[in-house]
Amino acid sequence: MIRVTQQEHAAGAKRYYASADYYVDGQEMIGQWGGKGAERLGLSGAVNKEAFERLCDNLHPETNQPLTVRTRAERTVGYDFTFSVPKSVSLLYGLTEDADMLLAFREATRETMLEMEAEMKTRVRRGGQDTNRTTGNMAWAEFIHTTSRPVDGVPDPQLHAHCFVFNSTWDTEEERWKAGQFRELKRDAPYFQAAFRVRLANRLQELGFGIVRKRDDFEIAGMPVDVLKRFSRRTELIEETAREKGITDADRKSEIGRETRESKGKHLSMAELRKEWLCRLSSDERDWISGVFNRETSPVIFEAGERSAVTHAIDHCFVRDAVIPERKLMTEALKRGLGTVNVERTSAELAGRPLIRSQVDDRDMATTREMLALESKIVGFARDGRGRCRPLGDPKRPFTRDWFNDGQKAAVRHVLGSRDRVMVIRGVAGTGKTTLEQEIGEALAEAGKPVVAIAQSVKASREVLREEAGFASADTVARFLVDTDMQQSARDGVILVDEASQLGTRDMHAVFTIAEAVSARIILVGDRRQHKSVTAGEPLKLLEERGGLPVAEVTDILRQGGDYKKVTEHLSEGRVGIAFEELDKLKWIRQVDDGERYKELASAYLAAVKERTKDGKHKTALVVSPTHAEAGRITHAVREGLKADAALSGERTITAYVAAHLTDAQKSDATDYEVGDRLVFHQNAKGFTKGDRLDVSDTVLPPTSFADRFEVYRARPLALATGDRIRITAGGKTKDEKHRLSNGSLYDVSGFTAAGDIRLTNGWVIDRDFGHIAHGYVTTSHASQGATVNKVFIAIDSESMKATDQRTAYVAITRGKEQAVIFTDDHLGLLKAASRADQSLSATELAEQGPKVKISPAKLFANRRQGTRTGVSPELAPPNKTPPERPSREQDHAR
Repeated sequence: MIRVTQQEHAAGAKRYYASADYYVDGQEMIGQWGGKGAERLGLSGAVNKEAFERLCDNLHPETNQPLTVRTRAERTVGYDFTFSVPKSVSLLYGLTEDADMLLAFREATRETMLEMEAEMKTRVRRGGQDTNRTTGNMAWAEFIHTTSRPVDGVPDPQLHAHCFVFNSTWDTEEERWKAGQFRELKRDAPYFQAAFRVRLANRLQELGFGIVRKRDDFEIAGMPVDVLKRFSRRTELIEETAREKGITDADRKSEIGRETRESKGKHLSMAELRKEWLCRLSSDERDWISGVFNRETSPVIFEAGERSAVTHAIDHCFVRDAVIPERKLMTEALKRGLGTVNVERTSAELAGRPLIRSQVDDRDMATTREMLALESKIVGFARDGRGRCRPLGDPKRPFTRDWFNDGQKAAVRHVLGSRDRVMVIRGVAGTGKTTLEQEIGEALAEAGKPVVAIAQSVKASREVLREEAGFASADTVARFLVDTDMQQSARDGVILVDEASQLGTRDMHAVFTIAEAVSARIILVGDRRQHKSVTAGEPLKLLEERGGLPVAEVTDILRQGGDYKKVTEHLSEGRVGIAFEELDKLKWIRQVDDGERYKELASAYLAAVKERTKDGKHKTALVVSPTHAEAGRITHAVREGLKADAALSGERTITAYVAAHLTDAQKSDATDYEVGDRLVFHQNAKGFTKGDRLDVSDTVLPPTSFADRFEVYRARPLALATGDRIRITAGGKTKDEKHRLSNGSLYDVSGFTAAGDIRLTNGWVIDRDFGHIAHGYVTTSHASQGATVNKVFIAIDSESMKATDQRTAYVAITRGKEQAVIFTDDHLGLLKAASRADQSLSATELAEQGPKVKISPAKLFANRRQGTRTGVSPELAPPNKTPPERPSREQDHAR
C-alpha cells in the first residue's frame, strides 16, 4: 500500500529522518537520493544528514542559500510517500534476507516514484495566471525499513520504504525552484498504490513466487494465513484500538498508530530478531515456509488479463457514476487484474475502449456511449412529448384544500392543464409536497385517470405515498419495473414518481419506456438539491436543464416556522454560509470535544423523545449522521443512556446482516466475498429460487455466475435488549408470515421468546435468524430524506466531513419541525464541508466539450440553470436551443 503523510515542520522532519533513527542494528538501510530534482541539486547516492537537513530548511544543499523564494514558518516541508508490501513478503524477506526480493521491492517502488515525478506540478501565478504547470521533477530521499514499530519491545517483519519528497521543484519556464503542487498526486494515491502492487507482484512472479490475489492486495502463495496474523501484531493493536474507539477512517487509524507506537527497539540485532521470529513457528510451519522460499526459480507464467480486467472496471465503475476519472478505471482494472496484468498494457487496453473522453480541470474524465444514449433518450422522450397530449383535468377545478398556498395551487393547476407527456414539480424540503400529491391524485381520479404512484425507497412509497398521500397501491420503483400487472394498471393514465431526484438514469429510462408502452404520462415530484440516486446519473436535473419542460416550483416552506424557517429557506437556495449564521444565532451548532460530544447528543435525543405534544403524544426525534461509523458511536452513547435509565434489559448478542453494496461486477469476483457472507436470491437461478439464502464458508463458495440474481450481506454481531428500537434493513416477513417487514420501518423490542426470536411491542415476532435488522436510533442523511420529526439532531465530526456536502446538510437540517441541532468537533471544517457543492457531470455535458477541451466546473455550473421557471411557466429551452414546433393535433397521452 501507499500512505501519504504531510510534514509541516522542519524540526519534525529532521527528528524523524535523523540518521540515528535509521541505521539501527541492520533493521534499516542507508537512505538513497532519488529524482531529477535531486540530480539538479547535485545529490546522488547515499543520503547525508547535512544535505537532508538543509533541504528541510528550504536551503540549497550545496550553497546553503534559500532554495525557493518564500520560506514561511508554517510552510509544508514535504510529503512522506510510504510504500508497504504484503505481510507474506515482509515475513519471507525477514526470515531469509533474500536480495532478489529486496531488489524487486526497490524497483517497484522507484518505478512508481518515477511515474509520480513525471506528473509533478507547480502553481503558476505570474501575469495574473491561476493555473498549474507540469515540471516533471522531484527530489526525494528513500529509506528502506525491514521491521515494524515494536509491540512489547519486539518488532515484527515489515518491509517498507519512506520516500520523503521535498516541497520544491524546478520550473524551467521561470528558471527557479518553486513549491510543488501535490494535491493531484495525493488525490491519485489509490492509482499509484494499485500500480505499485502490480509491479511488485509481477517482479515476484519473475522470481518464481506464486501470487494469490486478495480483495485489494495479494499474498505469496503457500503462506499459512494464521502465521501471517501471528506476525501482524502491530496492525492488530491498531485495529483493536480503532474498534474500541469506533474509528474506521484510514487517516484516524494512522493517528492511532502514532499515538500507540513504542520507540524503536535498539537492543536486538537482525540475527537476534530472526531467531525470535523463528521461535514463533512450529517445525511444520518452518518447513512450509522453507518450501515456499525454495521454489522453482523459473518465472511464473500467466495469461495476460488486461482485457477482462478493464471490462470488469468499466462494468463496476459506471454502475454508480455517469462520468468518472480515467484514473479510477485504471485503479479498478489493476486491482482486478493483479498478478495477470502490467501497468502499460492495461493503460493501452483502456485507451482502446470506445469511451467518451474529455478533460475537466486537467483531469481525464470518461463516460460510456450507453450512458450518453440513455440520457439522450430521456431528454428526447420529454421534448417529443411537449404539447402532444390533452389536459389531464380541469385547471379551474375547486380545491379540496382551500388553504393551499399560491405555489401549491399553481402546481396542481400546472398538472391538470398540462399538455405534456412529462411534467415536473420541484418542491423544496418541507413545502407540503405529500399533501399536494394527494390533491393531484384526487383530481385525477375525478377525471377518470388511473394513477400509479412509485418512489425509490420503501419508506417513501409504502409509508408516505400509501399512508399519507392516499395512493393505496403505491410501491417501489424496483417493484414497478418487474411487475407487469402494476405497469398495466397505469395504461392510459399517469405514473407519479415521488422523490424523483433519487432515480438514476437507467431507472428513469426504464420508467419512461414503460410509460410509452402503456400510453401513460409521467409526473416527477422532487428536489434536485436533495440527495441524488446511488446509481449513475441525475436525470431529474438533466430534464430540468435540457428537456425544455416548464417546471412548477413550490417554495413556500410549511414544515418550519420563525428563525428555523429562515435557515431552511437559505439552504434551499444554496446559501449555506448565511444559513449557518442563523444556526449560530440560535445556538444550534455545538462544538464539543470527542470525550463528551456523543454523550451530550444522546442526552439531548433522549430528553426530546420524552417531551410531549399538546395532544399528549410523545414528540418524535431523529439523529442523523453522514457515516455508519459515526452512527455506531452515537448508538452506543444512546444505548448507554437508556441503560442508565433502566430502559434496556436482558441484553444478548445476535447476528445481523449488513448490505455489502457490491455491484454485479464485484459479485462475479470470488475475492470480494468473506466467510460468513449471506447471499439472498431476489430472482430464480439454476438450483435456487427467489428468497433462498446461502451462507459462504470455506466449503460453500458463492455462485458468481448468478451475480445479478442475489444480494450479498455481511454478518456482524449486534447487541440487542428488551426496550431497544430496531430498524428493518431489508424486506421480509414476520415469523408467522402474516405481516410484512418493510425496509426502513422502525419497531420497539418487547422481549424474546424461549427460542430466541424477537418480540415486538405490536405483538409481532421476528425470527432470530432473520438478521436484517439494526439499531433504530440513528440514520444517514440519505435514508432520512422524506422523514419529518419534531426535533432532529445531526452529528458530523471531522471523520464524517469527507462524506458531507450541501445535499447532506440540506436534507439533514430540514427534517425537523421545531429544532435542528448540530454536534461537531470542528465548526469551521463543518461549514466548509456543508458548503461543498456536488459538481458531478452528466454524460451529455462531458460529450459536448469535445475530447481536447478543458472546462472549469465552476464556470460550467454557473451557467447551468437557464430559462424561466414558475408555477405555470413558459417553455424552458435547453441550453442554446429552442424546442421544436409541435403539430397542433391533440392526443390523450403519448404519441
